[in-house]
Amino acid sequence: MSALVEQRAMEATAVKATGRARLKWARILRSPTALVGLFLVGFWVLAAILAPVLPLYSPTEQDVMALADPTPSAAHWLGVDILGRDELSRLIFGARTVLVVAPLSVAVAMIVGITLGMIAGYYGGWIDAVISRLSDIILAFPVLVLYVILIANIGPSIINIVIATTIASAPGIGRITRGLVLGLKEQEYIAAARLRAESALYIMLVELLPNCRGMLIVDACLRIGYTIITIGILGFLGLGLPPPNPDWGGMVKESTTVLNVWPLMSVLPSIAIVSLVLGFNLLADGLREAWKP
Repeated sequence: MSALVEQRAMEATAVKATGRARLKWARILRSPTALVGLFLVGFWVLAAILAPVLPLYSPTEQDVMALADPTPSAAHWLGVDILGRDELSRLIFGARTVLVVAPLSVAVAMIVGITLGMIAGYYGGWIDAVISRLSDIILAFPVLVLYVILIANIGPSIINIVIATTIASAPGIGRITRGLVLGLKEQEYIAAARLRAESALYIMLVELLPNCRGMLIVDACLRIGYTIITIGILGFLGLGLPPPNPDWGGMVKESTTVLNVWPLMSVLPSIAIVSLVLGFNLLADGLREAWKP
């Protein structure tokens, strides 16, 4: 009898969770802010996915003849850069680079930051003090300066950008997670889990983490936007992906020598960066509204 009651209770809980998930998605789809964000992000994601099959030039192919007139033409719809490479092709293939590096960097930083924040918030005491003080030391550095110091010392590459993002972002993510855990670990369902002799790992992963995910997902969307800006700045400073990889920030830097003659060469990658960052920020706002109780 007790097993039947427990099974029905589990089924009811599953139905309630499904209903809450549907309600959240319905809120997202009814939010104009979230829809605009989804459109902007979806546009660049679709362009990046279809890049290999679209009728585009290679992003590294040079058309020397087009340098006589780098403005848009039938052969090059958005013109060419200072080396004769197709601007449209480099924009779209540059989106593939950004949409791989930025989410990957944030994902690794989220894993590290959430782990540290969970441990600090749940255990407290000297463990919390050590993790918090180390985080404070890293957070004391201006973020961009920290990125430049790290990349300048370890060299520009995708892996190094991921490492730098993790070091710079994980403390902030950990602080957010710690604050959420401190507010949740005194709840009755956590006390019940302890009475059932559940392990600390079980409580953190099964009881605490699902109740923190709304705020953490919103924070991840915002951090992807910040990381895209950072990648663009690093590219502009010559610390981005090594050439000839298409890099939006590097494209802006290359166009500075001809800015007075052909300003569109710098405007296009700048618009690309702004639109993608705006998309993730608007999507984060929509998710924040959807995850409200």
